[in-house]
Amino acid sequence: MTARDLRRALDLLRQLNSDDTDDEVARTSLAAFERLVGCDMSGVIGSDHVSRRLTTVSITRPERNMLARPGFAAAVMQHPGFAAYRSGRLWMGSSAALTDLTDLRTLRSLPLYVDFYRPERTVDQLLCVVGLRGRRGSVLVFNRSRPGFSRRDKAVVDLLAPHFSQAMARRETVGALLAAARHAERDTTRAVGLADLTSRELQVAARVAVGATDQEAARTLGISARTVHKHLEQIYRKLDLTSRAGLTALVHGTGPAQRS
Repeated sequence: MTARDLRRALDLLRQLNSDDTDDEVARTSLAAFERLVGCDMSGVIGSDHVSRRLTTVSITRPERNMLARPGFAAAVMQHPGFAAYRSGRLWMGSSAALTDLTDLRTLRSLPLYVDFYRPERTVDQLLCVVGLRGRRGSVLVFNRSRPGFSRRDKAVVDLLAPHFSQAMARRETVGALLAAARHAERDTTRAVGLADLTSRELQVAARVAVGATDQEAARTLGISARTVHKHLEQIYRKLDLTSRAGLTALVHGTGPAQRS
């Protein structure tokens, strides 16, 4: 990586670490990441690695979203990334190109490539797993109309991917807290209960409310899983709850805080 690359990466880090949670800011950050890597399109893809299907697609060229196209759901199950993840050749925070994961002859025989990638002029794709929650993961993807990604391209992604993952988690946490605040304004009982929580307890509650395990919440917040568990004990006591389901219902305002 050159000095210019590092300066651009630093600018992107500042953007990622801004307090703004607007979706447009997230898309702008992804587009800047795309330009830094040097590709035609980028996105954050949600996938279920057990059923080998995509659950969400957020890309810089929405008109090229293939998720709803006939036949794509079946074709994407053959994506070499799923087999690479299961075999340990694609792991959290380390990028790999599609052409690293399979040979060109095999790739070009896949319906995924023939029917979907080639018509969109996607010849290669750089992938990096940036989030895992049970069987579901979030993957950064960078599509390119020519084969191959250089060591520099992969170094850029490997450097910034953890920061991008943390920014995604932070936006999710803040979003859950904002939703809780909005519900609390309409419900005096919720307002009083949430007001009793410390700042750290609110952060833990928000992570649990979006489905994070103790270990996942700990990684996001930079604390131990034991500490997360201790915070949860305090949260349950203060809010008169006994389960994660009750806490999730309270934070999202989908039901009354009650013992379960």
